[in-house]
Amino acid sequence: MNKPIIQLFKTINNYYLLDGVKCEILPINKESFQYLDGVLKGKDDFSTEKLPTEELIQLHHHGYLSTKNNVEKLQHSYANYLPYFMQRKLNKITLQVTQGCNFRCKYCVYSDETNKKQRTHSQESMSLETAKEAIDFLLAHSIDSKHINISFYGGEPLLAFGLIKDVVDYAEKIFKGKKISYNMTSNGTLLDEEKIEFLIEHDFSLMISLDGPKEINDLNRVYPDGSGTYDSVMKKIQLIQEKYPDFGEKLSISMVMDPSNDFDCINSVTLGGRDFKPLNLNATVIDTDYDYDKPLNYSEDYIWKFEYNIFLALMSYWKRYPIEKISSISKSVIQKTVNDLYKFEESPAIKAYDAPSGPCIPGQMRLFSDINGNLFPCERVSETSEAMKIGTLKEEFDIEQIERLLNFSQLTEEECKGCWAFRYCNQCAKKADDGTKNMSKELKLSHCRASKSTAYSEIMEYLIMKEIPEYYGEQVRNV
Repeated sequence: MNKPIIQLFKTINNYYLLDGVKCEILPINKESFQYLDGVLKGKDDFSTEKLPTEELIQLHHHGYLSTKNNVEKLQHSYANYLPYFMQRKLNKITLQVTQGCNFRCKYCVYSDETNKKQRTHSQESMSLETAKEAIDFLLAHSIDSKHINISFYGGEPLLAFGLIKDVVDYAEKIFKGKKISYNMTSNGTLLDEEKIEFLIEHDFSLMISLDGPKEINDLNRVYPDGSGTYDSVMKKIQLIQEKYPDFGEKLSISMVMDPSNDFDCINSVTLGGRDFKPLNLNATVIDTDYDYDKPLNYSEDYIWKFEYNIFLALMSYWKRYPIEKISSISKSVIQKTVNDLYKFEESPAIKAYDAPSGPCIPGQMRLFSDINGNLFPCERVSETSEAMKIGTLKEEFDIEQIERLLNFSQLTEEECKGCWAFRYCNQCAKKADDGTKNMSKELKLSHCRASKSTAYSEIMEYLIMKEIPEYYGEQVRNV
């Protein structure tokens, strides 16, 4: 059945149409909405010659409700400029200074039990020679970048603290005329005054991993003997905040949320209380992209309490609820909604040569080097995958493979051309990575439902944010 490339949205105040070809969101009347809803559900036939409302007739007259995408070829707009971006415009490199770790987190992408397509823990570390090659590589490929970043990754990077010091010393000797910044994600347990003072001296951004209060954190984040890690981590956070308060103000927390738990329990650690005051928070759900046989379990207590906390954060944004009662998790979600408002107001129409949103330029923003000098788009992909390797420090970039990753939507060309979420897709090549060089069409398609669901939720949040001052202006007039 012929259908227009559209998606419908309904709020308490209005009905909306997203035209997936023009990439515009329009208010429509109830009658038009009901007809199009029937079309999308297969209950009504769609014919541009027999549209039932004057509104739909006018929309079609002005180019809306198309059943065919304008795309002639799926090709990312940066595909022709990859040699320039990769040879002269690198911004960052992440060094895997060690594959060792003093934790054995149950959901870890490197564990023996999860994410079967990834490497597992080892005791291997990067040599100083390889580390210097990586810094030289960044220098040679960042000619047109004014600011560069060096990140340290593990395992647990502080197991290789001596190497980190040597790398920083070397980088500060060879980089001239560029601003250098450093960052690190650590479990925090190996921090001491010497290490903290080094991080402060060299202006590091530090993110410490913590998954919630003790009863939640210690379910998954454990030592090799199975004992919990919360108390050890908290001692180091408190050391920073008490002895180095200025550095403590910049400290961030990386939180991996297990949605099978009660959201209120996860959330409680971010509300302050007696443990520590709220910190910058990066909260994500457990990554199972490489663990195909283990779908995540979302408990009812997680779902409804998460949604309720988002509602409270929305009320707080409009000054209708005390901000001090809002958790960092909820604040970050609403802040993303505010930051993304432009995405739905300024989305360009689909062009003849175009590609779904989602992938960044592989390696250009977050280049990752493993301990042996193999290069990958970022630290989130599999280090054992044939498709994800994009070169080596010694042999340079594989531009053809980078282009293949950038244009991975070509795997599902027809499906993408007919998708309403073309401009709002969040998939990158990782979603199609089955370990083979060419990746998997079927695996990519298996993630489409979740991608559309995310886009739908983001657009609903956008519409609510737009409606509040319009329909509830009296309540928020002083904001």
